[in-house]
Amino acid sequence: MKRALAAMAVILGTTAPAAADIDDWTDVPEFSGSPEHFGLELRVGMYLPEGLGDTFFSGAYFGNDIGPHLSAQIHYYPLRIDYLGLIGFGASLGWSQWDTNRPGGSTTDTQRNVFEILVIQPMVLWRFDTLAREAGIPIVLTPKFGWDFAHWLTSPGNASNPSPQGWATGPRFAGKVSLELDFLEPRAARQLDEEWGINHSEIFVEFYYSMAGQIVAGDLPIHGWGWAAGLGFTF
Repeated sequence: MKRALAAMAVILGTTAPAAADIDDWTDVPEFSGSPEHFGLELRVGMYLPEGLGDTFFSGAYFGNDIGPHLSAQIHYYPLRIDYLGLIGFGASLGWSQWDTNRPGGSTTDTQRNVFEILVIQPMVLWRFDTLAREAGIPIVLTPKFGWDFAHWLTSPGNASNPSPQGWATGPRFAGKVSLELDFLEPRAARQLDEEWGINHSEIFVEFYYSMAGQIVAGDLPIHGWGWAAGLGFTF
């Protein structure tokens, strides 16, 4: 009898680890996202260069043109701080154009007023994603500080200078609020990360103020307010 009990104990002892191994093998491994080091934003919005005065926005010039602002930004995040988020820097390229009939003119190109701004902006930014990562609230806040290098061009000018143009520089202050879209389809978001390395997708709105033309004497005062909305990715 004692021998039978001992044999049974040995059998049970050897099968228990096997059962545990099977359970471990069937467990679904916890998903760990790929590292986040880059961000991309595709943006559309509006910029109001209030520094150019009321004449610029009057009906005689560009008062009837909203001047859509198109831009794109790329970000690099070399540092993540626990409970604070991602710290990084980036660059932006943006373009605005205002186009309207000259006073008393027709719709031909030679009788139209055109004003364009092409903006290059290096920046530093803080992507505060703690609410999304730690609390499950898909909201991300991103303050930004950059420096605008804005090339402006207007036409027509005069006989001696038919297309006046120049540069205006100054700091830009911006704040962005994003809604991450992972919660809409978590499996698709995970698959996007596993196959393409895209950690998160988001929609956002950003408000900013540019001081271009307010810092350097002689620059055209094209400073003003703007907003942008669009689609963003981190990868």
